Amino acid sequence: MEKDALEFTIIRGIIDNAQRKLILKQEFIQFESNDRVSNPYTTFKSNEILEFRYGMKWITFKLTFGREYFIYIKNNQNKIIKINFRTYFGRKKTEYHNLYGNIIQNIIKFYFDNRVVEYIKRYENKEAFTIGEVKFSVDGVTIQVSGIINHSEKMIAWNNIRTKDYISYFSIYSAEDPSKINRGYSYLNDWNTYVLYCVLRSILNSQGIEKWV
Repeated sequence: MEKDALEFTIIRGIIDNAQRKLILKQEFIQFESNDRVSNPYTTFKSNEILEFRYGMKWITFKLTFGREYFIYIKNNQNKIIKINFRTYFGRKKTEYHNLYGNIIQNIIKFYFDNRVVEYIKRYENKEAFTIGEVKFSVDGVTIQVSGIINHSEKMIAWNNIRTKDYISYFSIYSAEDPSKINRGYSYLNDWNTYVLYCVLRSILNSQGIEKWV
């Protein structure tokens, strides 16, 4: 293994019990996602990585008997590395949960912490930008609000932006009309929700609108 690289072993589950190597390094991410002996690895260079999402789903059939962890990384060619693994009946539950958390923590450190800093600098330079579906401007953020028939865009001025964070999603809403102007963003289903969370809360904190330790 290369210097300064982190290596993890992924076993997807009972049916697919092959030991697959995941390598994280400042310059790239590499995962043994293919079953082809000649070319088992998928590799993204750091400057190709655009978005990620992650989460856990319960495995159920009449009763809950396991959990499956998911991590997706997408590059600038819309190719996706999917990392997933299961634990059943509590077996290795703590070990797998720690593995999942360790992988996410280092993906953020290697590939996304700098993106957060870049977005905050763009805000400070009064530039407009978009994270996922959320549009940032000098006036506030624009979110897509669900209606009875379709979605509509609503702009929330900075002083009226409020947020709430939950285990599986991050919510943005208007202090003036929270019941009608709100939107939740899933860490598992929506790309770069973690980046959105960090950038928006950093801006709100710096302006004294919301305070987070």
